[in-house]
Amino acid sequence: MMIITNLTCYQNLDQAYLKLLSGNYCTGEIAEWQMMHRPPSGEFGKRIASEAESAKSSLMTEKIGELALEELYSRSDPDTYRFEVTPRWIPGSLANTPSEQLISVTLVGNIERYTVFDVAYSERGQKRNVQIQMAVEIERLMPVAGRRIMNGDKIYENDITMNWISVPYERGQLVSAGDYLEGKTSRRTMSVGQPFRYADLSSELIIEAGDIVRLIFEQAGIQIEMTVEARQSGAQDEEIHFYSHETRKRYAGRVIGPGVAQWTKTL
Repeated sequence: MMIITNLTCYQNLDQAYLKLLSGNYCTGEIAEWQMMHRPPSGEFGKRIASEAESAKSSLMTEKIGELALEELYSRSDPDTYRFEVTPRWIPGSLANTPSEQLISVTLVGNIERYTVFDVAYSERGQKRNVQIQMAVEIERLMPVAGRRIMNGDKIYENDITMNWISVPYERGQLVSAGDYLEGKTSRRTMSVGQPFRYADLSSELIIEAGDIVRLIFEQAGIQIEMTVEARQSGAQDEEIHFYSHETRKRYAGRVIGPGVAQWTKTL
């Protein structure tokens, strides 16, 4: 015989029985209700048994999710990372195991969009391990544009704000430190709230779009210079595009000094 107290916290006897089977009881001091071991029969009994199994599965899945989050945060800085996990694949045998038999959830490999975890649990007195897969949403606190930044604009401290950014596929391409950005020049127009990529930044520009530049050709010991117009801004050692009004052709060249570039190819 099992006793559930405070029957008023349940809507009806069906719900009370479901709570009993799932191991999730209400407690209180208003009344006592005694439930004999014999379960309900017929269609009602089948429904109650099915709902109880679903409740157990839900409790185990929820507990796995909680431990998976703890594992992710233990390997990351909680001040700069946020995670959300949802089950992608969990074996039915594990999902239907009572949640109190769960031992641990351990990350396997790297944190990816679909991340693998090793789950340890007890079954009939034996420790068992099984791998599951969780969908992981990652957000990171990163510097973003605080205003509309135009191509060629120099970036200052008040141009930068910090915001949570979804980074599911980020592989070190985004700038994570605001200090790195100060004094850099944007190589493209950026909208408010947009994160900064290393590829979109350059040091101080020494050639501006529209400048008249000396383009130097060197090949087989022969050097030729021609005057061209810069179609892009560029810093030291960057490759940018030029246009010759004389030949009516476009060229790519590497910036080697103020107003000087070395030809790399004809476009």
